Amino acid sequence: MRLKTYSAPTMAEAMEMARQEMGEDAIIVSTQRGTGGRGARVTAALEEVRPEDAALEELYEEERPDAVATIRQALTFHGTPPRLAERLVQAAGALDTDDPILAFAGALDATFTFAPLPEPGAGRPIMLVGPPGVGKTITTAKLAARATLAGTSVRVITTDTQRAGGVEQLAAFTRLLKLDLETTDTIESLREAVAAADHPVYIDTAGTNPFSDTEMDHLSGLVQAAGAEPVLVLAAGGDAMESADIAASFAAIGAGRLLVTRLDMARRLGSILAAADAARIRFSDVSITPQVADGLSPINPLSLARLIMPHTPQSHQTSYQSEAAS
Repeated sequence: MRLKTYSAPTMAEAMEMARQEMGEDAIIVSTQRGTGGRGARVTAALEEVRPEDAALEELYEEERPDAVATIRQALTFHGTPPRLAERLVQAAGALDTDDPILAFAGALDATFTFAPLPEPGAGRPIMLVGPPGVGKTITTAKLAARATLAGTSVRVITTDTQRAGGVEQLAAFTRLLKLDLETTDTIESLREAVAAADHPVYIDTAGTNPFSDTEMDHLSGLVQAAGAEPVLVLAAGGDAMESADIAASFAAIGAGRLLVTRLDMARRLGSILAAADAARIRFSDVSITPQVADGLSPINPLSLARLIMPHTPQSHQTSYQSEAAS
């Protein structure tokens, strides 16, 4: 799946840019105002159809399975755990619509909770947590960039002082933003740094083994010392059951939102459904590429449904775009 974000003075212009570059099959994943409320940003996706997928497309057009059958097929393709898949299928079947996208969006809305990350300063400090290698440092940089470009001063702190290059990677981004990066290597030093902060705080943490009691206890101590909201960062495309266990471990120390990374490198998204379900955690935002300038995009039931079921008739895309733009 190829994803890209387009910025323009108006929403219509941004959507037209997406259509011109990606074609009429482009899927509008999310729409939002530009930085500081100026202009508009559109995130679009294009499924790269393999020959075998094209054959399935033709079969779909010929047989036109009902909405429930279409949803069940999509969930199976994405590797969704059977019990969760069946619950979603049952929820979709209870809705009065023959449109599989709208039926599935309704099922997602009834099954999960969606809550975008708050604006800087709107709540507690934000702490990015998760296993190693999921993109916490890049996500921290994106959050800091979004706030800075919106004219909000922020403090950036990292506790990732042991990993080779961890501090240097984030420092390279904060220097571009003309922000000072603070480092802390103990629970007490983090407590003092947050207490002294006079601006909203974003905290990057080291990758934590969710199955190590020692590492999770240390992370829990950091969360409590900072008085922070831990936000779980997970990469798309993992094993569904493994992702569910990982999410449950981080939820146990207070993680209440799930931020998904690497959507551009994943074809199967059953793992993020399993993670959110097992941990009873809210979907918040998605990171589409590792480019800091591309930022983050909020996710909602309709855009998530469209990502999971891209191969549907063109008429459904029109209804989706109208809804997403509203």
